[in-house]
Amino acid sequence: MPSIADRYTQEIRENAPVVWNGLTLYPLIVHDYEIFRRAKPSFELMQASLENPKLARLPWCACLWALDELYRETTGKQGHFLTDALFVLAKALRLEAYTDMSDGGREKFPISSVFNKGELTAIIVGRPPHSVFLDMRQMSELRVLLAAQNGYEIPDENWNPELVRAAQENARGLGVGLEGTLETLVCSVACQMRCRPGEIYQWTVREFTQMQDAIDRSLNYQIYATAEKSGYVKFEKGNPFPTWKFSRKNDMPTGFRTIADIDAGAKG
Repeated sequence: MPSIADRYTQEIRENAPVVWNGLTLYPLIVHDYEIFRRAKPSFELMQASLENPKLARLPWCACLWALDELYRETTGKQGHFLTDALFVLAKALRLEAYTDMSDGGREKFPISSVFNKGELTAIIVGRPPHSVFLDMRQMSELRVLLAAQNGYEIPDENWNPELVRAAQENARGLGVGLEGTLETLVCSVACQMRCRPGEIYQWTVREFTQMQDAIDRSLNYQIYATAEKSGYVKFEKGNPFPTWKFSRKNDMPTGFRTIADIDAGAKG
């Protein structure tokens, strides 16, 4: 079934702004990478994996608010699922922040929430008379658009929740022992691209991520092609990096492995 993002394929492909529902959404840039990273759990949330079935049935945005409330009731601290997602929206809309002196001088954006009978029902963006009212259905569409613009991976709610959790744990394990910072990552990409690191901070996050994938694909192709041509290495399922131009087709979500692959690794 086509998604809302399919209407804006060309704009998304070209990292251009998208005009939707009277709003102009710009892709985030690497300068805003920390905001993008913090909101990853919010945009990539799989509601079917939540233990509380009531949360799984809520619209995405209402679910984020409910998770924050549950966290506050449990720990006494403020949750940040909804706040992080709205920060991404604020940056995408290029809204100007203001200082709220009534809240300790905190930086805020002109985005407010609407509640009915204790449940989140809408988000209002901007200030009158130019404010835009977005209900929960529209916020779910907005999630898809922002994910497509910035490279978030929204899980299919029909996937097996246990497998998704396992894949996420596996992905987190890949970074164990690595001392990674945004500056280091930017410098590494700049080194491969033969450009100054300062230039990359103006790239879009999606462009930045795709370039990392292209660099990995190119380097892996060189390594695997050399190993294959040496005659000492054979790949049962074929070279996993047969070309530097494209990735091999993968029928499973990112981070998943087949039972056969896992079994082969255990035997090894």
